[in-house]
Amino acid sequence: MTRFLLLILSLLPLAAQSEMLFKDTWIKNLPPSVPVRAGYMSIENTGSEGISILSVRSKAFTNIEVHETTMKNGMMHMGLVPELTIKPHSKVMLEPGGMHLMMHPVEPTQIGDNIAMTVKLSDGTQQQLSFIVRK
Repeated sequence: MTRFLLLILSLLPLAAQSEMLFKDTWIKNLPPSVPVRAGYMSIENTGSEGISILSVRSKAFTNIEVHETTMKNGMMHMGLVPELTIKPHSKVMLEPGGMHLMMHPVEPTQIGDNIAMTVKLSDGTQQQLSFIVRK
């Protein structure tokens, strides 16, 4: 019985893992005079249920939101995406000119910095990500 309980307890971390894959995480470096940074990545939901990003946090930024750049009447507009849900078995790209993380840095970023972020998901999991600052 003890072995069975140990086996079950050892499998719990596997059951708690999200079916979300985050790849190619990076931040566009900008001059210190620019008060915001943009973050990009590929997000894939390998599961059979939609999963939403509830929040993204980092000690390096005071505020992080998902924004989307759109064209309306020949003008570019940027707006808040209140909830980003990734459908089952699909991929979403956060990339320049489209959806992205809009972030307000505590201190200026430097090329080569690795910045830790925590993503909280609607399936009850959290994932720790590392974003590299690039040109």
